[in-house]
Amino acid sequence: MCRAPCEAPGQSVRGARAGAFSSAGESSAVSLCGVARPPGSCRLQRPSLTDIHLDCGLVVQPDRPCGLEPLSGTPSPGEPQAYDQPCSSGDAPGRWVVPCLSCSDNRTCDWREVSWQPYDCYHPVLARPKLQHCMMNRKVLFIGDSTNRGMMYYLMERVNATLEDWDKAHDTIVYHNVNEGRTLITYSYYPQFWLEKARRPTFERALEQLIERSRPMEDSPQTVLVAGGVQWLNTNHLTILHQVLKRENLLNILVVIKSLGMGFHLPVDGIRSLSLRGVQDLYNVNENILTAAKHYGYEVIDTFRITMGRYKEFLQGKCACHFHEVGKLTFSEAPLHRKMKLFRHADESRSGPSRTPDLRDLWLGSSSPYHVKGPINQVYSEILLSRLCWTHRRNATARSH
Repeated sequence: MCRAPCEAPGQSVRGARAGAFSSAGESSAVSLCGVARPPGSCRLQRPSLTDIHLDCGLVVQPDRPCGLEPLSGTPSPGEPQAYDQPCSSGDAPGRWVVPCLSCSDNRTCDWREVSWQPYDCYHPVLARPKLQHCMMNRKVLFIGDSTNRGMMYYLMERVNATLEDWDKAHDTIVYHNVNEGRTLITYSYYPQFWLEKARRPTFERALEQLIERSRPMEDSPQTVLVAGGVQWLNTNHLTILHQVLKRENLLNILVVIKSLGMGFHLPVDGIRSLSLRGVQDLYNVNENILTAAKHYGYEVIDTFRITMGRYKEFLQGKCACHFHEVGKLTFSEAPLHRKMKLFRHADESRSGPSRTPDLRDLWLGSSSPYHVKGPINQVYSEILLSRLCWTHRRNATARSH
């Protein structure tokens, strides 16, 4: 296995296939990645999986190796995986992996097959009927910025098999047409950065308004609150969130904290830009958020680590922080990023090897005019669905005993 993707800035994994780099791109990629082990040390007759953890172009963890590096003891493609337990949290340590013929030459890597893989567990993926059953009679509240909104639209499309309409909502909006009307989703944009500071609603006020729009609510995991964004969240917000839920008698709902994400690392006129030290500081802030969230008993999705290894693959927007976009769905797009090797169907036998779910199965029969694109957003959104339904199943089992 080898470390670190070496695409040019902004390059999507769907366009980054073996041999697809231009001459200029090759030179840039080689100098960015380097080689953490001697050249040729991982050359095999067949592709081996390559670890993508840190990119040498932005070393967030100076004490960790960057560049292309093979890992020992990794099963070859098609062999049974050593781990056979569902992940117990959404921040289970993991890394991006990609098959390469040689870890000393990134041009031999098939970037279309890149996938997120936890070290010692797997995130179950649910077929649509089971997902719909899991989400039945639940209310899901989202509060956060556009990165949070991208997860919401992904959830809606997965549950409905369609995304009939969407907008870049910057206020509070309610969706009644999810899961044939059996699931209610509400969303509130926070923070409203375009307003003068004195006129911006506080996090406490924005959360209270979202709760009010979502009533009536059940004080149980049937009610879900997903909070987070790219870089505004800190531990103070978690304290406020807990205080509001206590005041509203909602301490038993399921809270999911989406942690920070990569972004604002490129100099762009008119917006702030982070230095390398600033990004490194964010890593520490992110760790504090995860620790504090678990202290309150909240579920977490560690989007910072997931986006850190592929920070160059941002999509639309000046912030370089968006890993999703919504556009018209065309059939020709379906197979371009069709596999999610980290996931296993939830009803699959543990005794056998993980079967690779095909995203064509997930979107089969979709007549959706719109589609949430972005393989990185797809990964952490599927982890969100996994946590929602794993917790739901665990609570249902507990109630039956």
